[in-house]
Amino acid sequence: MKVKNFYLHVSAILMLVVGIGLNAVAAGEKSSQWNRDADVRKADYIFLEGLRQHELGKNDAYHELLSHSYSLNDTDRYVGFEYGILMMTLLQDDSTYLEKGYNLLKDYVVNNPSDFYNNVMFVSVANSIGKVDDAISVLDRLHRNNPGRSEVSARYAGVLAQTGKSENIDKAIALFDAIEVAEGRSIPLSSQKIQLYLMREDTASILKEAYGLLASSPRRVDYNVFVGDMQMLFGSRDSALRYYDKAVEIDPTNGVAYYSRANYYRAIGDSVAYDKEVFQALRQENLELEPKLEILKDYVSALYTDSLQQPRISSLFRELIEQHPHEVAIHNLYRDYLIAINDYAGAAEQSSYSLDIDPSDVRQWIALSSLYMQIRDFDKSLDAANRGLHYFESNPDLYMLAATGLTQLDRHDEAMDYLKRGLQYVDSTNAEVMSEFDTAIGDTYYSAGELDSAFVYYDRAIELNPLNLTALNNCAYYLACEDKDLDRAEKLITVVVDERPDDSTSLDTYAWVLFKKKNYEKAKEMIEKAIENDDDPSSELYDHAGDIMFMNRQPDEALDYWKAALDLDPDNDLLQRKVKHKTYFYK
Repeated sequence: MKVKNFYLHVSAILMLVVGIGLNAVAAGEKSSQWNRDADVRKADYIFLEGLRQHELGKNDAYHELLSHSYSLNDTDRYVGFEYGILMMTLLQDDSTYLEKGYNLLKDYVVNNPSDFYNNVMFVSVANSIGKVDDAISVLDRLHRNNPGRSEVSARYAGVLAQTGKSENIDKAIALFDAIEVAEGRSIPLSSQKIQLYLMREDTASILKEAYGLLASSPRRVDYNVFVGDMQMLFGSRDSALRYYDKAVEIDPTNGVAYYSRANYYRAIGDSVAYDKEVFQALRQENLELEPKLEILKDYVSALYTDSLQQPRISSLFRELIEQHPHEVAIHNLYRDYLIAINDYAGAAEQSSYSLDIDPSDVRQWIALSSLYMQIRDFDKSLDAANRGLHYFESNPDLYMLAATGLTQLDRHDEAMDYLKRGLQYVDSTNAEVMSEFDTAIGDTYYSAGELDSAFVYYDRAIELNPLNLTALNNCAYYLACEDKDLDRAEKLITVVVDERPDDSTSLDTYAWVLFKKKNYEKAKEMIEKAIENDDDPSSELYDHAGDIMFMNRQPDEALDYWKAALDLDPDNDLLQRKVKHKTYFYK
């Protein structure tokens, strides 16, 4: 009896233990589910906050919140889609993450076929990374689910055509045919189909398509031009001209028709007729400005090197400016043309007109100041830089240009003030620009006669950027002029000449360093090369050449160079003495 009671007691204890265990398991399951639900709620909240940060343009915060949301709930396919885009964008160089991100996108679109926007986005992603079959699969589904959306059909056709497979090209043509039935004929649709016929080398279908387009509206100018273009494509020039003539006949004020005919005349080499048609096209006020600019660009690029054409080109620009006096783009194009033919004064005038219309482009102020610098009108260059600084007071380039103009005007203290103010706006991590400013400060100190300070700044410039060729050249040249550390000067200028072996200024500096080191034979070699590479030699270059020739025992050649230098700088006392006495003077 006692034994039985013992077993009953043990059983009761076991049942109690099991009961407690079962209750604990149940409680644990409830707790775990509660934690998962909490994570889902927390993930939703974090994702929504991430979207808010994204709307505010705070992308770093958005990326961090999105990553955290996905880590809390990786079963939310929409969050997974967004996270996949993030992975592919930020980690595109890592193929593992790229593939993982792509699979998250694919998982979402497979399970959400009705989300039109994100399915279309997936197509773009898949196509861009070469997953063309996936793109086609999704597009096929989108096309079937949205039969009335022509943009989907056109996109589907385009991706099919990419494969180059004959059966896919046939499908693409059928898709464009269906769009044409629904929306009517148009040049963009015909052009798409013609591209596909070209892939099949089907000339007959190309011409049939073009003629079919024209037959749908025979009096449309653009359709006649289109058929003419197709005829030109296949070498049927006489036929092409008939369609271009027809287009002009239908609308004698249509600039596109004239320009198409102009291209025909250019193709057959009839430059007189070409010019006439271009002028006719540009005179048509109903032609939009953009095609006019394209016509003019094409015309100018073909003929700007022919000096005989320059008056005609200028006439075209003037006529266009009369039609559109307040269009910055025309003045800018005219400016670029004038720069190309080395008319810097005219270019500055056009740049000035552009700024009168729209002063909000800092590049225009920089261009205007630089153009005045090019023609050595330093007062106007300084004025343009200062006017630019009125709008863009933190632009370092404008401070540099203003300082350069002031230096040329011998206003060294003011130049230094501009340089040091401009330097405050340079990114301190941008060693190249910092080095350029230090070079300019060195130049200014040297011009002001403060030699020690000049070399300190040249050294700083070279330390910041060992390949600052201007700093290397100027430091070497001024060391030579001062007869200081000529070995270092030669090392510096050698670096420059190695980088710019045909640059006249660098070769002149090298020749002068060699002259000061009494290496007259090599100095002669360098100065002759400098003159050979200079289209417009300066008085200083000729003066150096004369000194070097004199030391090479060639006094007649030396005198010729000194005379050439004096012609360019007739008030130079030292040159006058050299020419008068036919000999070299040290000072």
